[in-house]
Amino acid sequence: MAADDFDTTVEQLYGGPAEEFIARRDAATKSARTAGDKELAKRIKALRRPTTAAELVNRLHRDDGESLEELLDLGERLREAQSALDAKAMKSLSGERNSLITRLVKQITDAADEPVSTAVREQLSDTFTAAVADADAAHAVSSGRLVTGLRYSGFGEVDLRDAVATPLRKPAAAQSTDTADTEATDTEATDTDDTAAAAEAAERERRAAQHALSEARDALAAARRAERAALESADLADRALAAARRTAQSARSRAEAATAARTDAEEAMSTAEKAAAATTSDE
Repeated sequence: MAADDFDTTVEQLYGGPAEEFIARRDAATKSARTAGDKELAKRIKALRRPTTAAELVNRLHRDDGESLEELLDLGERLREAQSALDAKAMKSLSGERNSLITRLVKQITDAADEPVSTAVREQLSDTFTAAVADADAAHAVSSGRLVTGLRYSGFGEVDLRDAVATPLRKPAAAQSTDTADTEATDTEATDTDDTAAAAEAAERERRAAQHALSEARDALAAARRAERAALESADLADRALAAARRTAQSARSRAEAATAARTDAEEAMSTAEKAAAATTSDE
């Protein structure tokens, strides 16, 4: 089987419209069988139809590679800033990332042959976000052979299983790096691994610290709300107590006045009774 034949077929299939993928794949499979290349036919038949989001990203790779390269370059700079724990650069590049992804999604949907659903727009945004966050995801996006959209969970590596039609080829720069690493001494390789591990550990610690800070801020805000509510309740209780005391004092005053009035009335009645008795006696 000629590897070039398979690679050419893959490029043709994933460079065309998704709605024509099955028919064109089956035709290529039949052609390989007719030529007597059963292994090539089997490999072609196993190729999967790309999702709508994957097709649109593949099309961007072929029609406007410069825009996609701009995104991938930004991702590389952002990852470098994260490794260096450069907070100022990270903040600036994150804002640039969001603007660029929004622009790319709009560019793709405006150029699409049919209206693009909200779900597909979200998949495009998720795919570009993953490409910025992860170098392997960026490589997958730039392959032009995506089968499904990508998603970055916020930590760790992007899951690329079954996301690309064929195994990813390393860029020339990465291949050169691999060659240099092979020729380097074991000590140098260990130092590189240690540096990478330290950077990853620092990044994990930074994210954990940010998460802890966010939780602490939420807890502080909740405590402040509870404090305000308690103070308001205490104030209401104080006012209710003061009102109750005023009411009780007023009631006591009225009771005292009533008692005095009763006493006066009793004395007046006693005096009247005595006067009446004296008058009767005189008669």
